This record gives sequence, structure tokens and C-alpha cells, in this order.
Amino acid sequence: MRVGKSISYVLLLLAVTALAAAAQELPRKIRGYTVHKADISVEQNTSRRATGGSDAVISLSEPKLKELTPAGLTLEVGAQINSLAQSGKVDFLAFHGLQVNGIAVTVDEYREAFSFKKGESVTLPKPASIFVPTTQILRAAMREMRDSKKEWTITGRVFVFGKFRKFGFEHKRVVPIDINLTVANPIRS
Repeated sequence: MRVGKSISYVLLLLAVTALAAAAQELPRKIRGYTVHKADISVEQNTSRRATGGSDAVISLSEPKLKELTPAGLTLEVGAQINSLAQSGKVDFLAFHGLQVNGIAVTVDEYREAFSFKKGESVTLPKPASIFVPTTQILRAAMREMRDSKKEWTITGRVFVFGKFRKFGFEHKRVVPIDINLTVANPIRS
């Protein structure tokens, strides 16, 4: 009986350890900023204000062509942020693993600091730059010719580094925002 009970405890301990390991996706600190999870939704072309269900709503503008070179193309995308939960100052934004329909794109680290206030809308001081290398453009064109879709999926993660005010105190935090956005295929329009 004791052996069976011991095995049960070991299995329970392994299950709890496995769940804890799966939940630890991010480190406690990134670049000296404490990781803080928040409920932030990312949408395209909306003027929706943050509601009780989310801390903030980020509305992305339509991408605009900035530059086309033999190396690839550069797009610019602006954003409007509407915070419900708190005020603060964003120091910079870092982008990780951004893809459009499975095609990798590179987004420059956004180094324009800006402030925002609880309950107010703020627009990014300047648009973010997205670079798509020529090799990825050719890959995307082949995929579009072979299997064109009505909607494209944009995925990735944005890390928002800044100082956020809550209960009168300023906290140095990094907020990871997971992006999983579906947009209309601009080629089909």
C-alpha cells in the first residue's frame, strides 16, 4: 500500500511540475523591466474604446508603402492606444516573431517614447516600420497565386517597455502583447 501511495504522490508532483513549467513561458524580467501580463486587444481600424473586459485596445491603421528597393519593401503602420486601466510612459516597443500568413516580417524596434493617460486615446508619435525582404515577398506571391485566401492572419508578440502608474506609484514594467489578428486580403479588394 505504501508503494502505491508513494507512486501516486510522485505522479502528482510530476504533473504539477509539468504544468508549472508550461506556464513559465516568459522570464520574470526582460532588459531590467519586470514582466506584467495585461489584457490588451489588438484590432485594425477601430475607434472602439477599452471596455471593462480589457485593460486597453490598440487599433492599427492601414499599412502604407514607405519604400520599395531590390532588398525588399518597407511599410509603415500607425496605431492608436486607448487605456482603461492606467496611465504611464512607454519607453520603447520590441517586436518578436511577427508573421503575415506565415511569412516572416521584420519590425524595427520602436524607439519613440510617448505618454498615455487612463481613459484617453493617444496616437503613436510616428508609425512603426515593417520590412519584408524580397525573398519573403516572392514566397508570399507564390502562396497567394497557389492558395489565395479572403483573410490574412497576423501573429506575433510586441513587448511594451515603460513606466506605468498604478495607485499613485510608478512601476518599471514590460507588457507582452500577443497579436492574433485577422484582416481582409488587400490583394483581393
